[in-house]
Amino acid sequence: MKKGQMKNLKPVTMIVVVALLLAAALLSNYAQAQTTTQQRPRYGGTLRICNLGADGISVGYPPKLLRAQSNRIAGAAIETLIHSDKTGKPVPWLATGFKEDAKAKSITLTLRKGVKFHDGTDFNAEAVKWNLSQCMSAKNPGTEKFKSIDMIDDYTVRINLTEWDSTVINNLTQTIGLMISPTAYNKNGEAWCASHPVGTGPFQFVSWQKDVRWTFSKFDGYWQKGKPYLDRIEFIIITDSVTQELSFRAKELDLWLTMTPKAIPALEKESYGITRGKPGSGAYGLIPDSANPKSPWADVRVRQAAQYAMDTEAIVKGLFFGEHEPANQYIYKRHWGYNPSVVGYPYHPTKAKQLLSEAGYPNGFKTKLFCISDPEINKPYIAAQGYLKAVGIDAEVELFQQGKLVELAYGGKWEGLLVNSISPNPDVVATLATKYSGDNYKSMLLPDDYLKAIQNAIIAPDFEMKQKWTQEVMKLMVDKYCLQMMIYSPTDFAVAQTYVRNHGFNETPNTGLWTPEDAWMDR
Repeated sequence: MKKGQMKNLKPVTMIVVVALLLAAALLSNYAQAQTTTQQRPRYGGTLRICNLGADGISVGYPPKLLRAQSNRIAGAAIETLIHSDKTGKPVPWLATGFKEDAKAKSITLTLRKGVKFHDGTDFNAEAVKWNLSQCMSAKNPGTEKFKSIDMIDDYTVRINLTEWDSTVINNLTQTIGLMISPTAYNKNGEAWCASHPVGTGPFQFVSWQKDVRWTFSKFDGYWQKGKPYLDRIEFIIITDSVTQELSFRAKELDLWLTMTPKAIPALEKESYGITRGKPGSGAYGLIPDSANPKSPWADVRVRQAAQYAMDTEAIVKGLFFGEHEPANQYIYKRHWGYNPSVVGYPYHPTKAKQLLSEAGYPNGFKTKLFCISDPEINKPYIAAQGYLKAVGIDAEVELFQQGKLVELAYGGKWEGLLVNSISPNPDVVATLATKYSGDNYKSMLLPDDYLKAIQNAIIAPDFEMKQKWTQEVMKLMVDKYCLQMMIYSPTDFAVAQTYVRNHGFNETPNTGLWTPEDAWMDR
């Protein structure tokens, strides 16, 4: 109401208007206060999580902490030097800053002060050097180029490298960046530490019942003041998927991390909280023995024909209910390494047959397709087999246990098509360097310009240059050489009860990271 209008009102009317205006203001302030209260985290409660359907192994000793479910369990108690943001780029955590010096071949970490391990000992440069040295001695992936570790002062550490490697800082978001108490290890030994994680995290270890549960309680000395909000976290081990779902629906579980894409539409309709995220880096597909000059797959036209033959969109829609992402390169969209200029090979069976004919195979040919002996995992590859056969490529499936496939991939050779894998590391350059540019996957062709592009990404002095060369690798891998037949990039899911807030699973492509310190329950 305008001032002029107020002057024309009678005193009684004016009093009523003022009273109404005051009431409206009070109601507005009350509503705002209620909204603020509802959004403010609540303290207390136990968060019960169904992990990956299997128990963790070596949860408390980082050099041997190499499984996804182990990393998730460890994440309640053990923190990394560096975290990842939503695109997979490294950001500070226990290390408040990092300075990369490509010319000096070193990385200097500035450490967070005032942080304590659960046993009351200090997190400092001495602890960081000890942890990194443990991983160096164990020859963990990511430490291959570590030369030495220097303590500049109590809260500054320098990693000296034999040669510059842009992937090192991101590797510190992984296993080698996890920090445990050296005192706890020296006092109790490796075997004890494996099942008794002693880190700097928001929760400290309470107990472990093998194949039943891991229990953690709130750490009152956590370095983020006022956190965590929860009193306890329990990882419940349930191997049967049906039992997992029944337990979740019965509210015996608060957070469920192991469901299939098939379950997602129904759960979403029932208003459960669903978080989707891309794990690590890579895309699932098939790798031909293109380095074998006697193989039909040595001809790039044959490889291109195979990719044109596969309707990846139909595979993803039919098998995964559209929840995964059809892949046209070895990384998913929205990742910093994704190259939007990659053309790829959209479904075109006529083009596939034409290329096979040009390559000297008008009637197709026979080959082999090596898969793991797991019907659920094999579904997209069996679908691919059908598409290949439709254009004349008759791929006989041979099933192996996972160990045998690992032998073929890492050091062995094969004839035909071999299923590939992805990596939990969000740095796709590290994945390419480890898997597809050296001693592994030896039957895969490694063209000089492709290898050079990977090397340029590794030695890039800054992120912009690293991104440029990573995207060039994608272009060469797909459009020029078609070194792999890409099928899909997977999606991870976390399904939460409606009262669970800010758990952080799948918020970053770093599969071992979540936010137990921020999690709370609105009930």
